[in-house]
Amino acid sequence: MYRRTFLKLPILGAFGAAGITQLHAALIPPFFTYCVVALGGQVTEIRDGKATTRWVATGTGFFYGRLAKSDPDLAKRQYDVYLVTAKHVLDEWKAQQASGPAKGLLLSELMVRVNPIDITSRATDIAVSEFKDKGTDWTGNPDGKDVSVIPVNFDILRQKAFGVAFFADDEMAAGVPKLKDLKVAAGDGVFVLGFPMGIVGDWHNAVIVKSGVIARIDDTLISRSETFLIDALVFPGNSGGPVLLRPEIVSITGTPPQNKSYLIGMVVSYQPYIDVAVSQQTQHPRVTFEENSGLASVLPTDYIAAAIIADQKKHPPTPPPVLAPPAVETPTPQAAPVPSVK
Repeated sequence: MYRRTFLKLPILGAFGAAGITQLHAALIPPFFTYCVVALGGQVTEIRDGKATTRWVATGTGFFYGRLAKSDPDLAKRQYDVYLVTAKHVLDEWKAQQASGPAKGLLLSELMVRVNPIDITSRATDIAVSEFKDKGTDWTGNPDGKDVSVIPVNFDILRQKAFGVAFFADDEMAAGVPKLKDLKVAAGDGVFVLGFPMGIVGDWHNAVIVKSGVIARIDDTLISRSETFLIDALVFPGNSGGPVLLRPEIVSITGTPPQNKSYLIGMVVSYQPYIDVAVSQQTQHPRVTFEENSGLASVLPTDYIAAAIIADQKKHPPTPPPVLAPPAVETPTPQAAPVPSVK
């Protein structure tokens, strides 16, 4: 199976032509939401001899394209496309599959929920195994960071008329070196895309967009911390979701404005705090409550790129098929005319 594909921006324009105007946002390119998918599967519950099945989302994923062949013409660039998520999202689904039967639950294989281009049709659940690159599996970051990637044949999704896109790493993503060049700092705005609490929408796969700001990033920019913090409420289901830099038209003196939205990382966890209830009689702790502090940890895109490089060492991309040149008819040799004897 050949995983490489082109950045077909013209197809994104077809979404608007199909009437999907409600996706236009002031600060996020409209097709960015089409890079994001809900991860989960079908859960069948057997009770009193009756089986009921429902879709359950366990986390968020997104499509990410690593530049494979450059070209001055953006439409002619080729990318190796990957499905990306947090590793713990996969681990939790596997754990639920293993423990489910004891609870009367049967879980399907991991699936993604994607929208068709035709807005009159419902969202579709498609197993990752149906469009992943043949003979491959999930690959984690070589340093054990909370990220997993799997190469996919993106054209399969396009052929099925799904409204999907991917973040092209050379145009739409910013690693730590790029963040330094952009002079990104605490206080810069961000957007978090995903499916908190498994809210995926009824008719369509409706990505939830939350806003926030970078709370701490200096240690990450000088390689003293692997993650940076954002001040944005995230919940179970947001894990594996992309974090985008929010464009700003104005800025204070001495700092540059951010005039473009970039993928800058992936949500891996929220930061909890513990609230303790103390007995008035004994003055001893009785109950502890874990609360969401409103801070979340984000893994920079550099670790996604490292996981993709590790995967390509294990599963090198198949070179594109070489088309045979068209057959050319070989002229039939003609006998030289015999000179007449006079």
